[in-house]
Amino acid sequence: MGARSTTPEPEAERPDLRSAHVIVVANEKGGTGKSTLSIHIAIALVKAGFRVATIDLDTRQKTLTRFLENRLSWAANAPWDVELPFHRALERGTSHNLHDNETAEFGAFASAIADVEHSYEFVVIDTPASDSYLMRLAHSLADTLVSPVNDSFIDVDVFSRVHHDKSQRGQVAHYADLVIEARRRRKLVDQGIIDWVLVRNRMSTIQSNNAKQIGMSLTKLAAELQFRPTEGLHDRVIFRELFPIGLTALDPIEEATRSGTLSASQSAARREVDELLATLQLPERSHGLAHLQARHEWYERITRYYRDLGASI
Repeated sequence: MGARSTTPEPEAERPDLRSAHVIVVANEKGGTGKSTLSIHIAIALVKAGFRVATIDLDTRQKTLTRFLENRLSWAANAPWDVELPFHRALERGTSHNLHDNETAEFGAFASAIADVEHSYEFVVIDTPASDSYLMRLAHSLADTLVSPVNDSFIDVDVFSRVHHDKSQRGQVAHYADLVIEARRRRKLVDQGIIDWVLVRNRMSTIQSNNAKQIGMSLTKLAAELQFRPTEGLHDRVIFRELFPIGLTALDPIEEATRSGTLSASQSAARREVDELLATLQLPERSHGLAHLQARHEWYERITRYYRDLGASI
């Protein structure tokens, strides 16, 4: 691969970590399930007892915002206490001048970050499928970057060039280049590190030859582009059918449907979300371990991982 070094170099001096651990869910390719992951990550963390804030940067679709509006409406008459994160949704600039719009959107984003970075333990940011100044800024703030990818070489092509000609195959593609630049900027600003987790999302329950090929390609790319590959959510109806009432597979939906039990698919969906959160390896405070201390331990652990991954190339 013709490439610059993508390894986040460890520093002897610890970075000055902010209180909030920022999780950015992003991929320049559309239709990969970014909002679905943002929703489930945020709700899982709230249910785990963390102070969570969410920011919706998708000023056009606002899927995360619509979900939380539905959840708030359901909560008004729900038979249980429905957990909600603190939420901020950015509005699109309405000026005919692009520079004025970018200035206004940057100001709104900076205000949203300032409101939550010291008061919450996690901030989950959902992003649009487009390259913009605001999207790049969000990437540079990420501690954990979650990029969903479908089992398709069309999706892989935004990370590494897919081509029948081996001489052209494997070049760093446009979205991976964006992440590399965000990592460089992050290191310059505060010596921080971005843990990039590539999540195979919307997987079919039937393992195909194509899925196996995708899995092998991502495993090879992991060392070259310096990310952690993992499995995400299967393509289940439950992830879509609960949207109108603002619930997730983690909620007591057996009470909402008055069925008293979960179906096999519902149980599997809940298990997938739990497994996804575990593989993200987020900092977890516990008895005797404050959140900021857990953040520093997370930094040391992730730094070692990428150092070892870089050494394996």
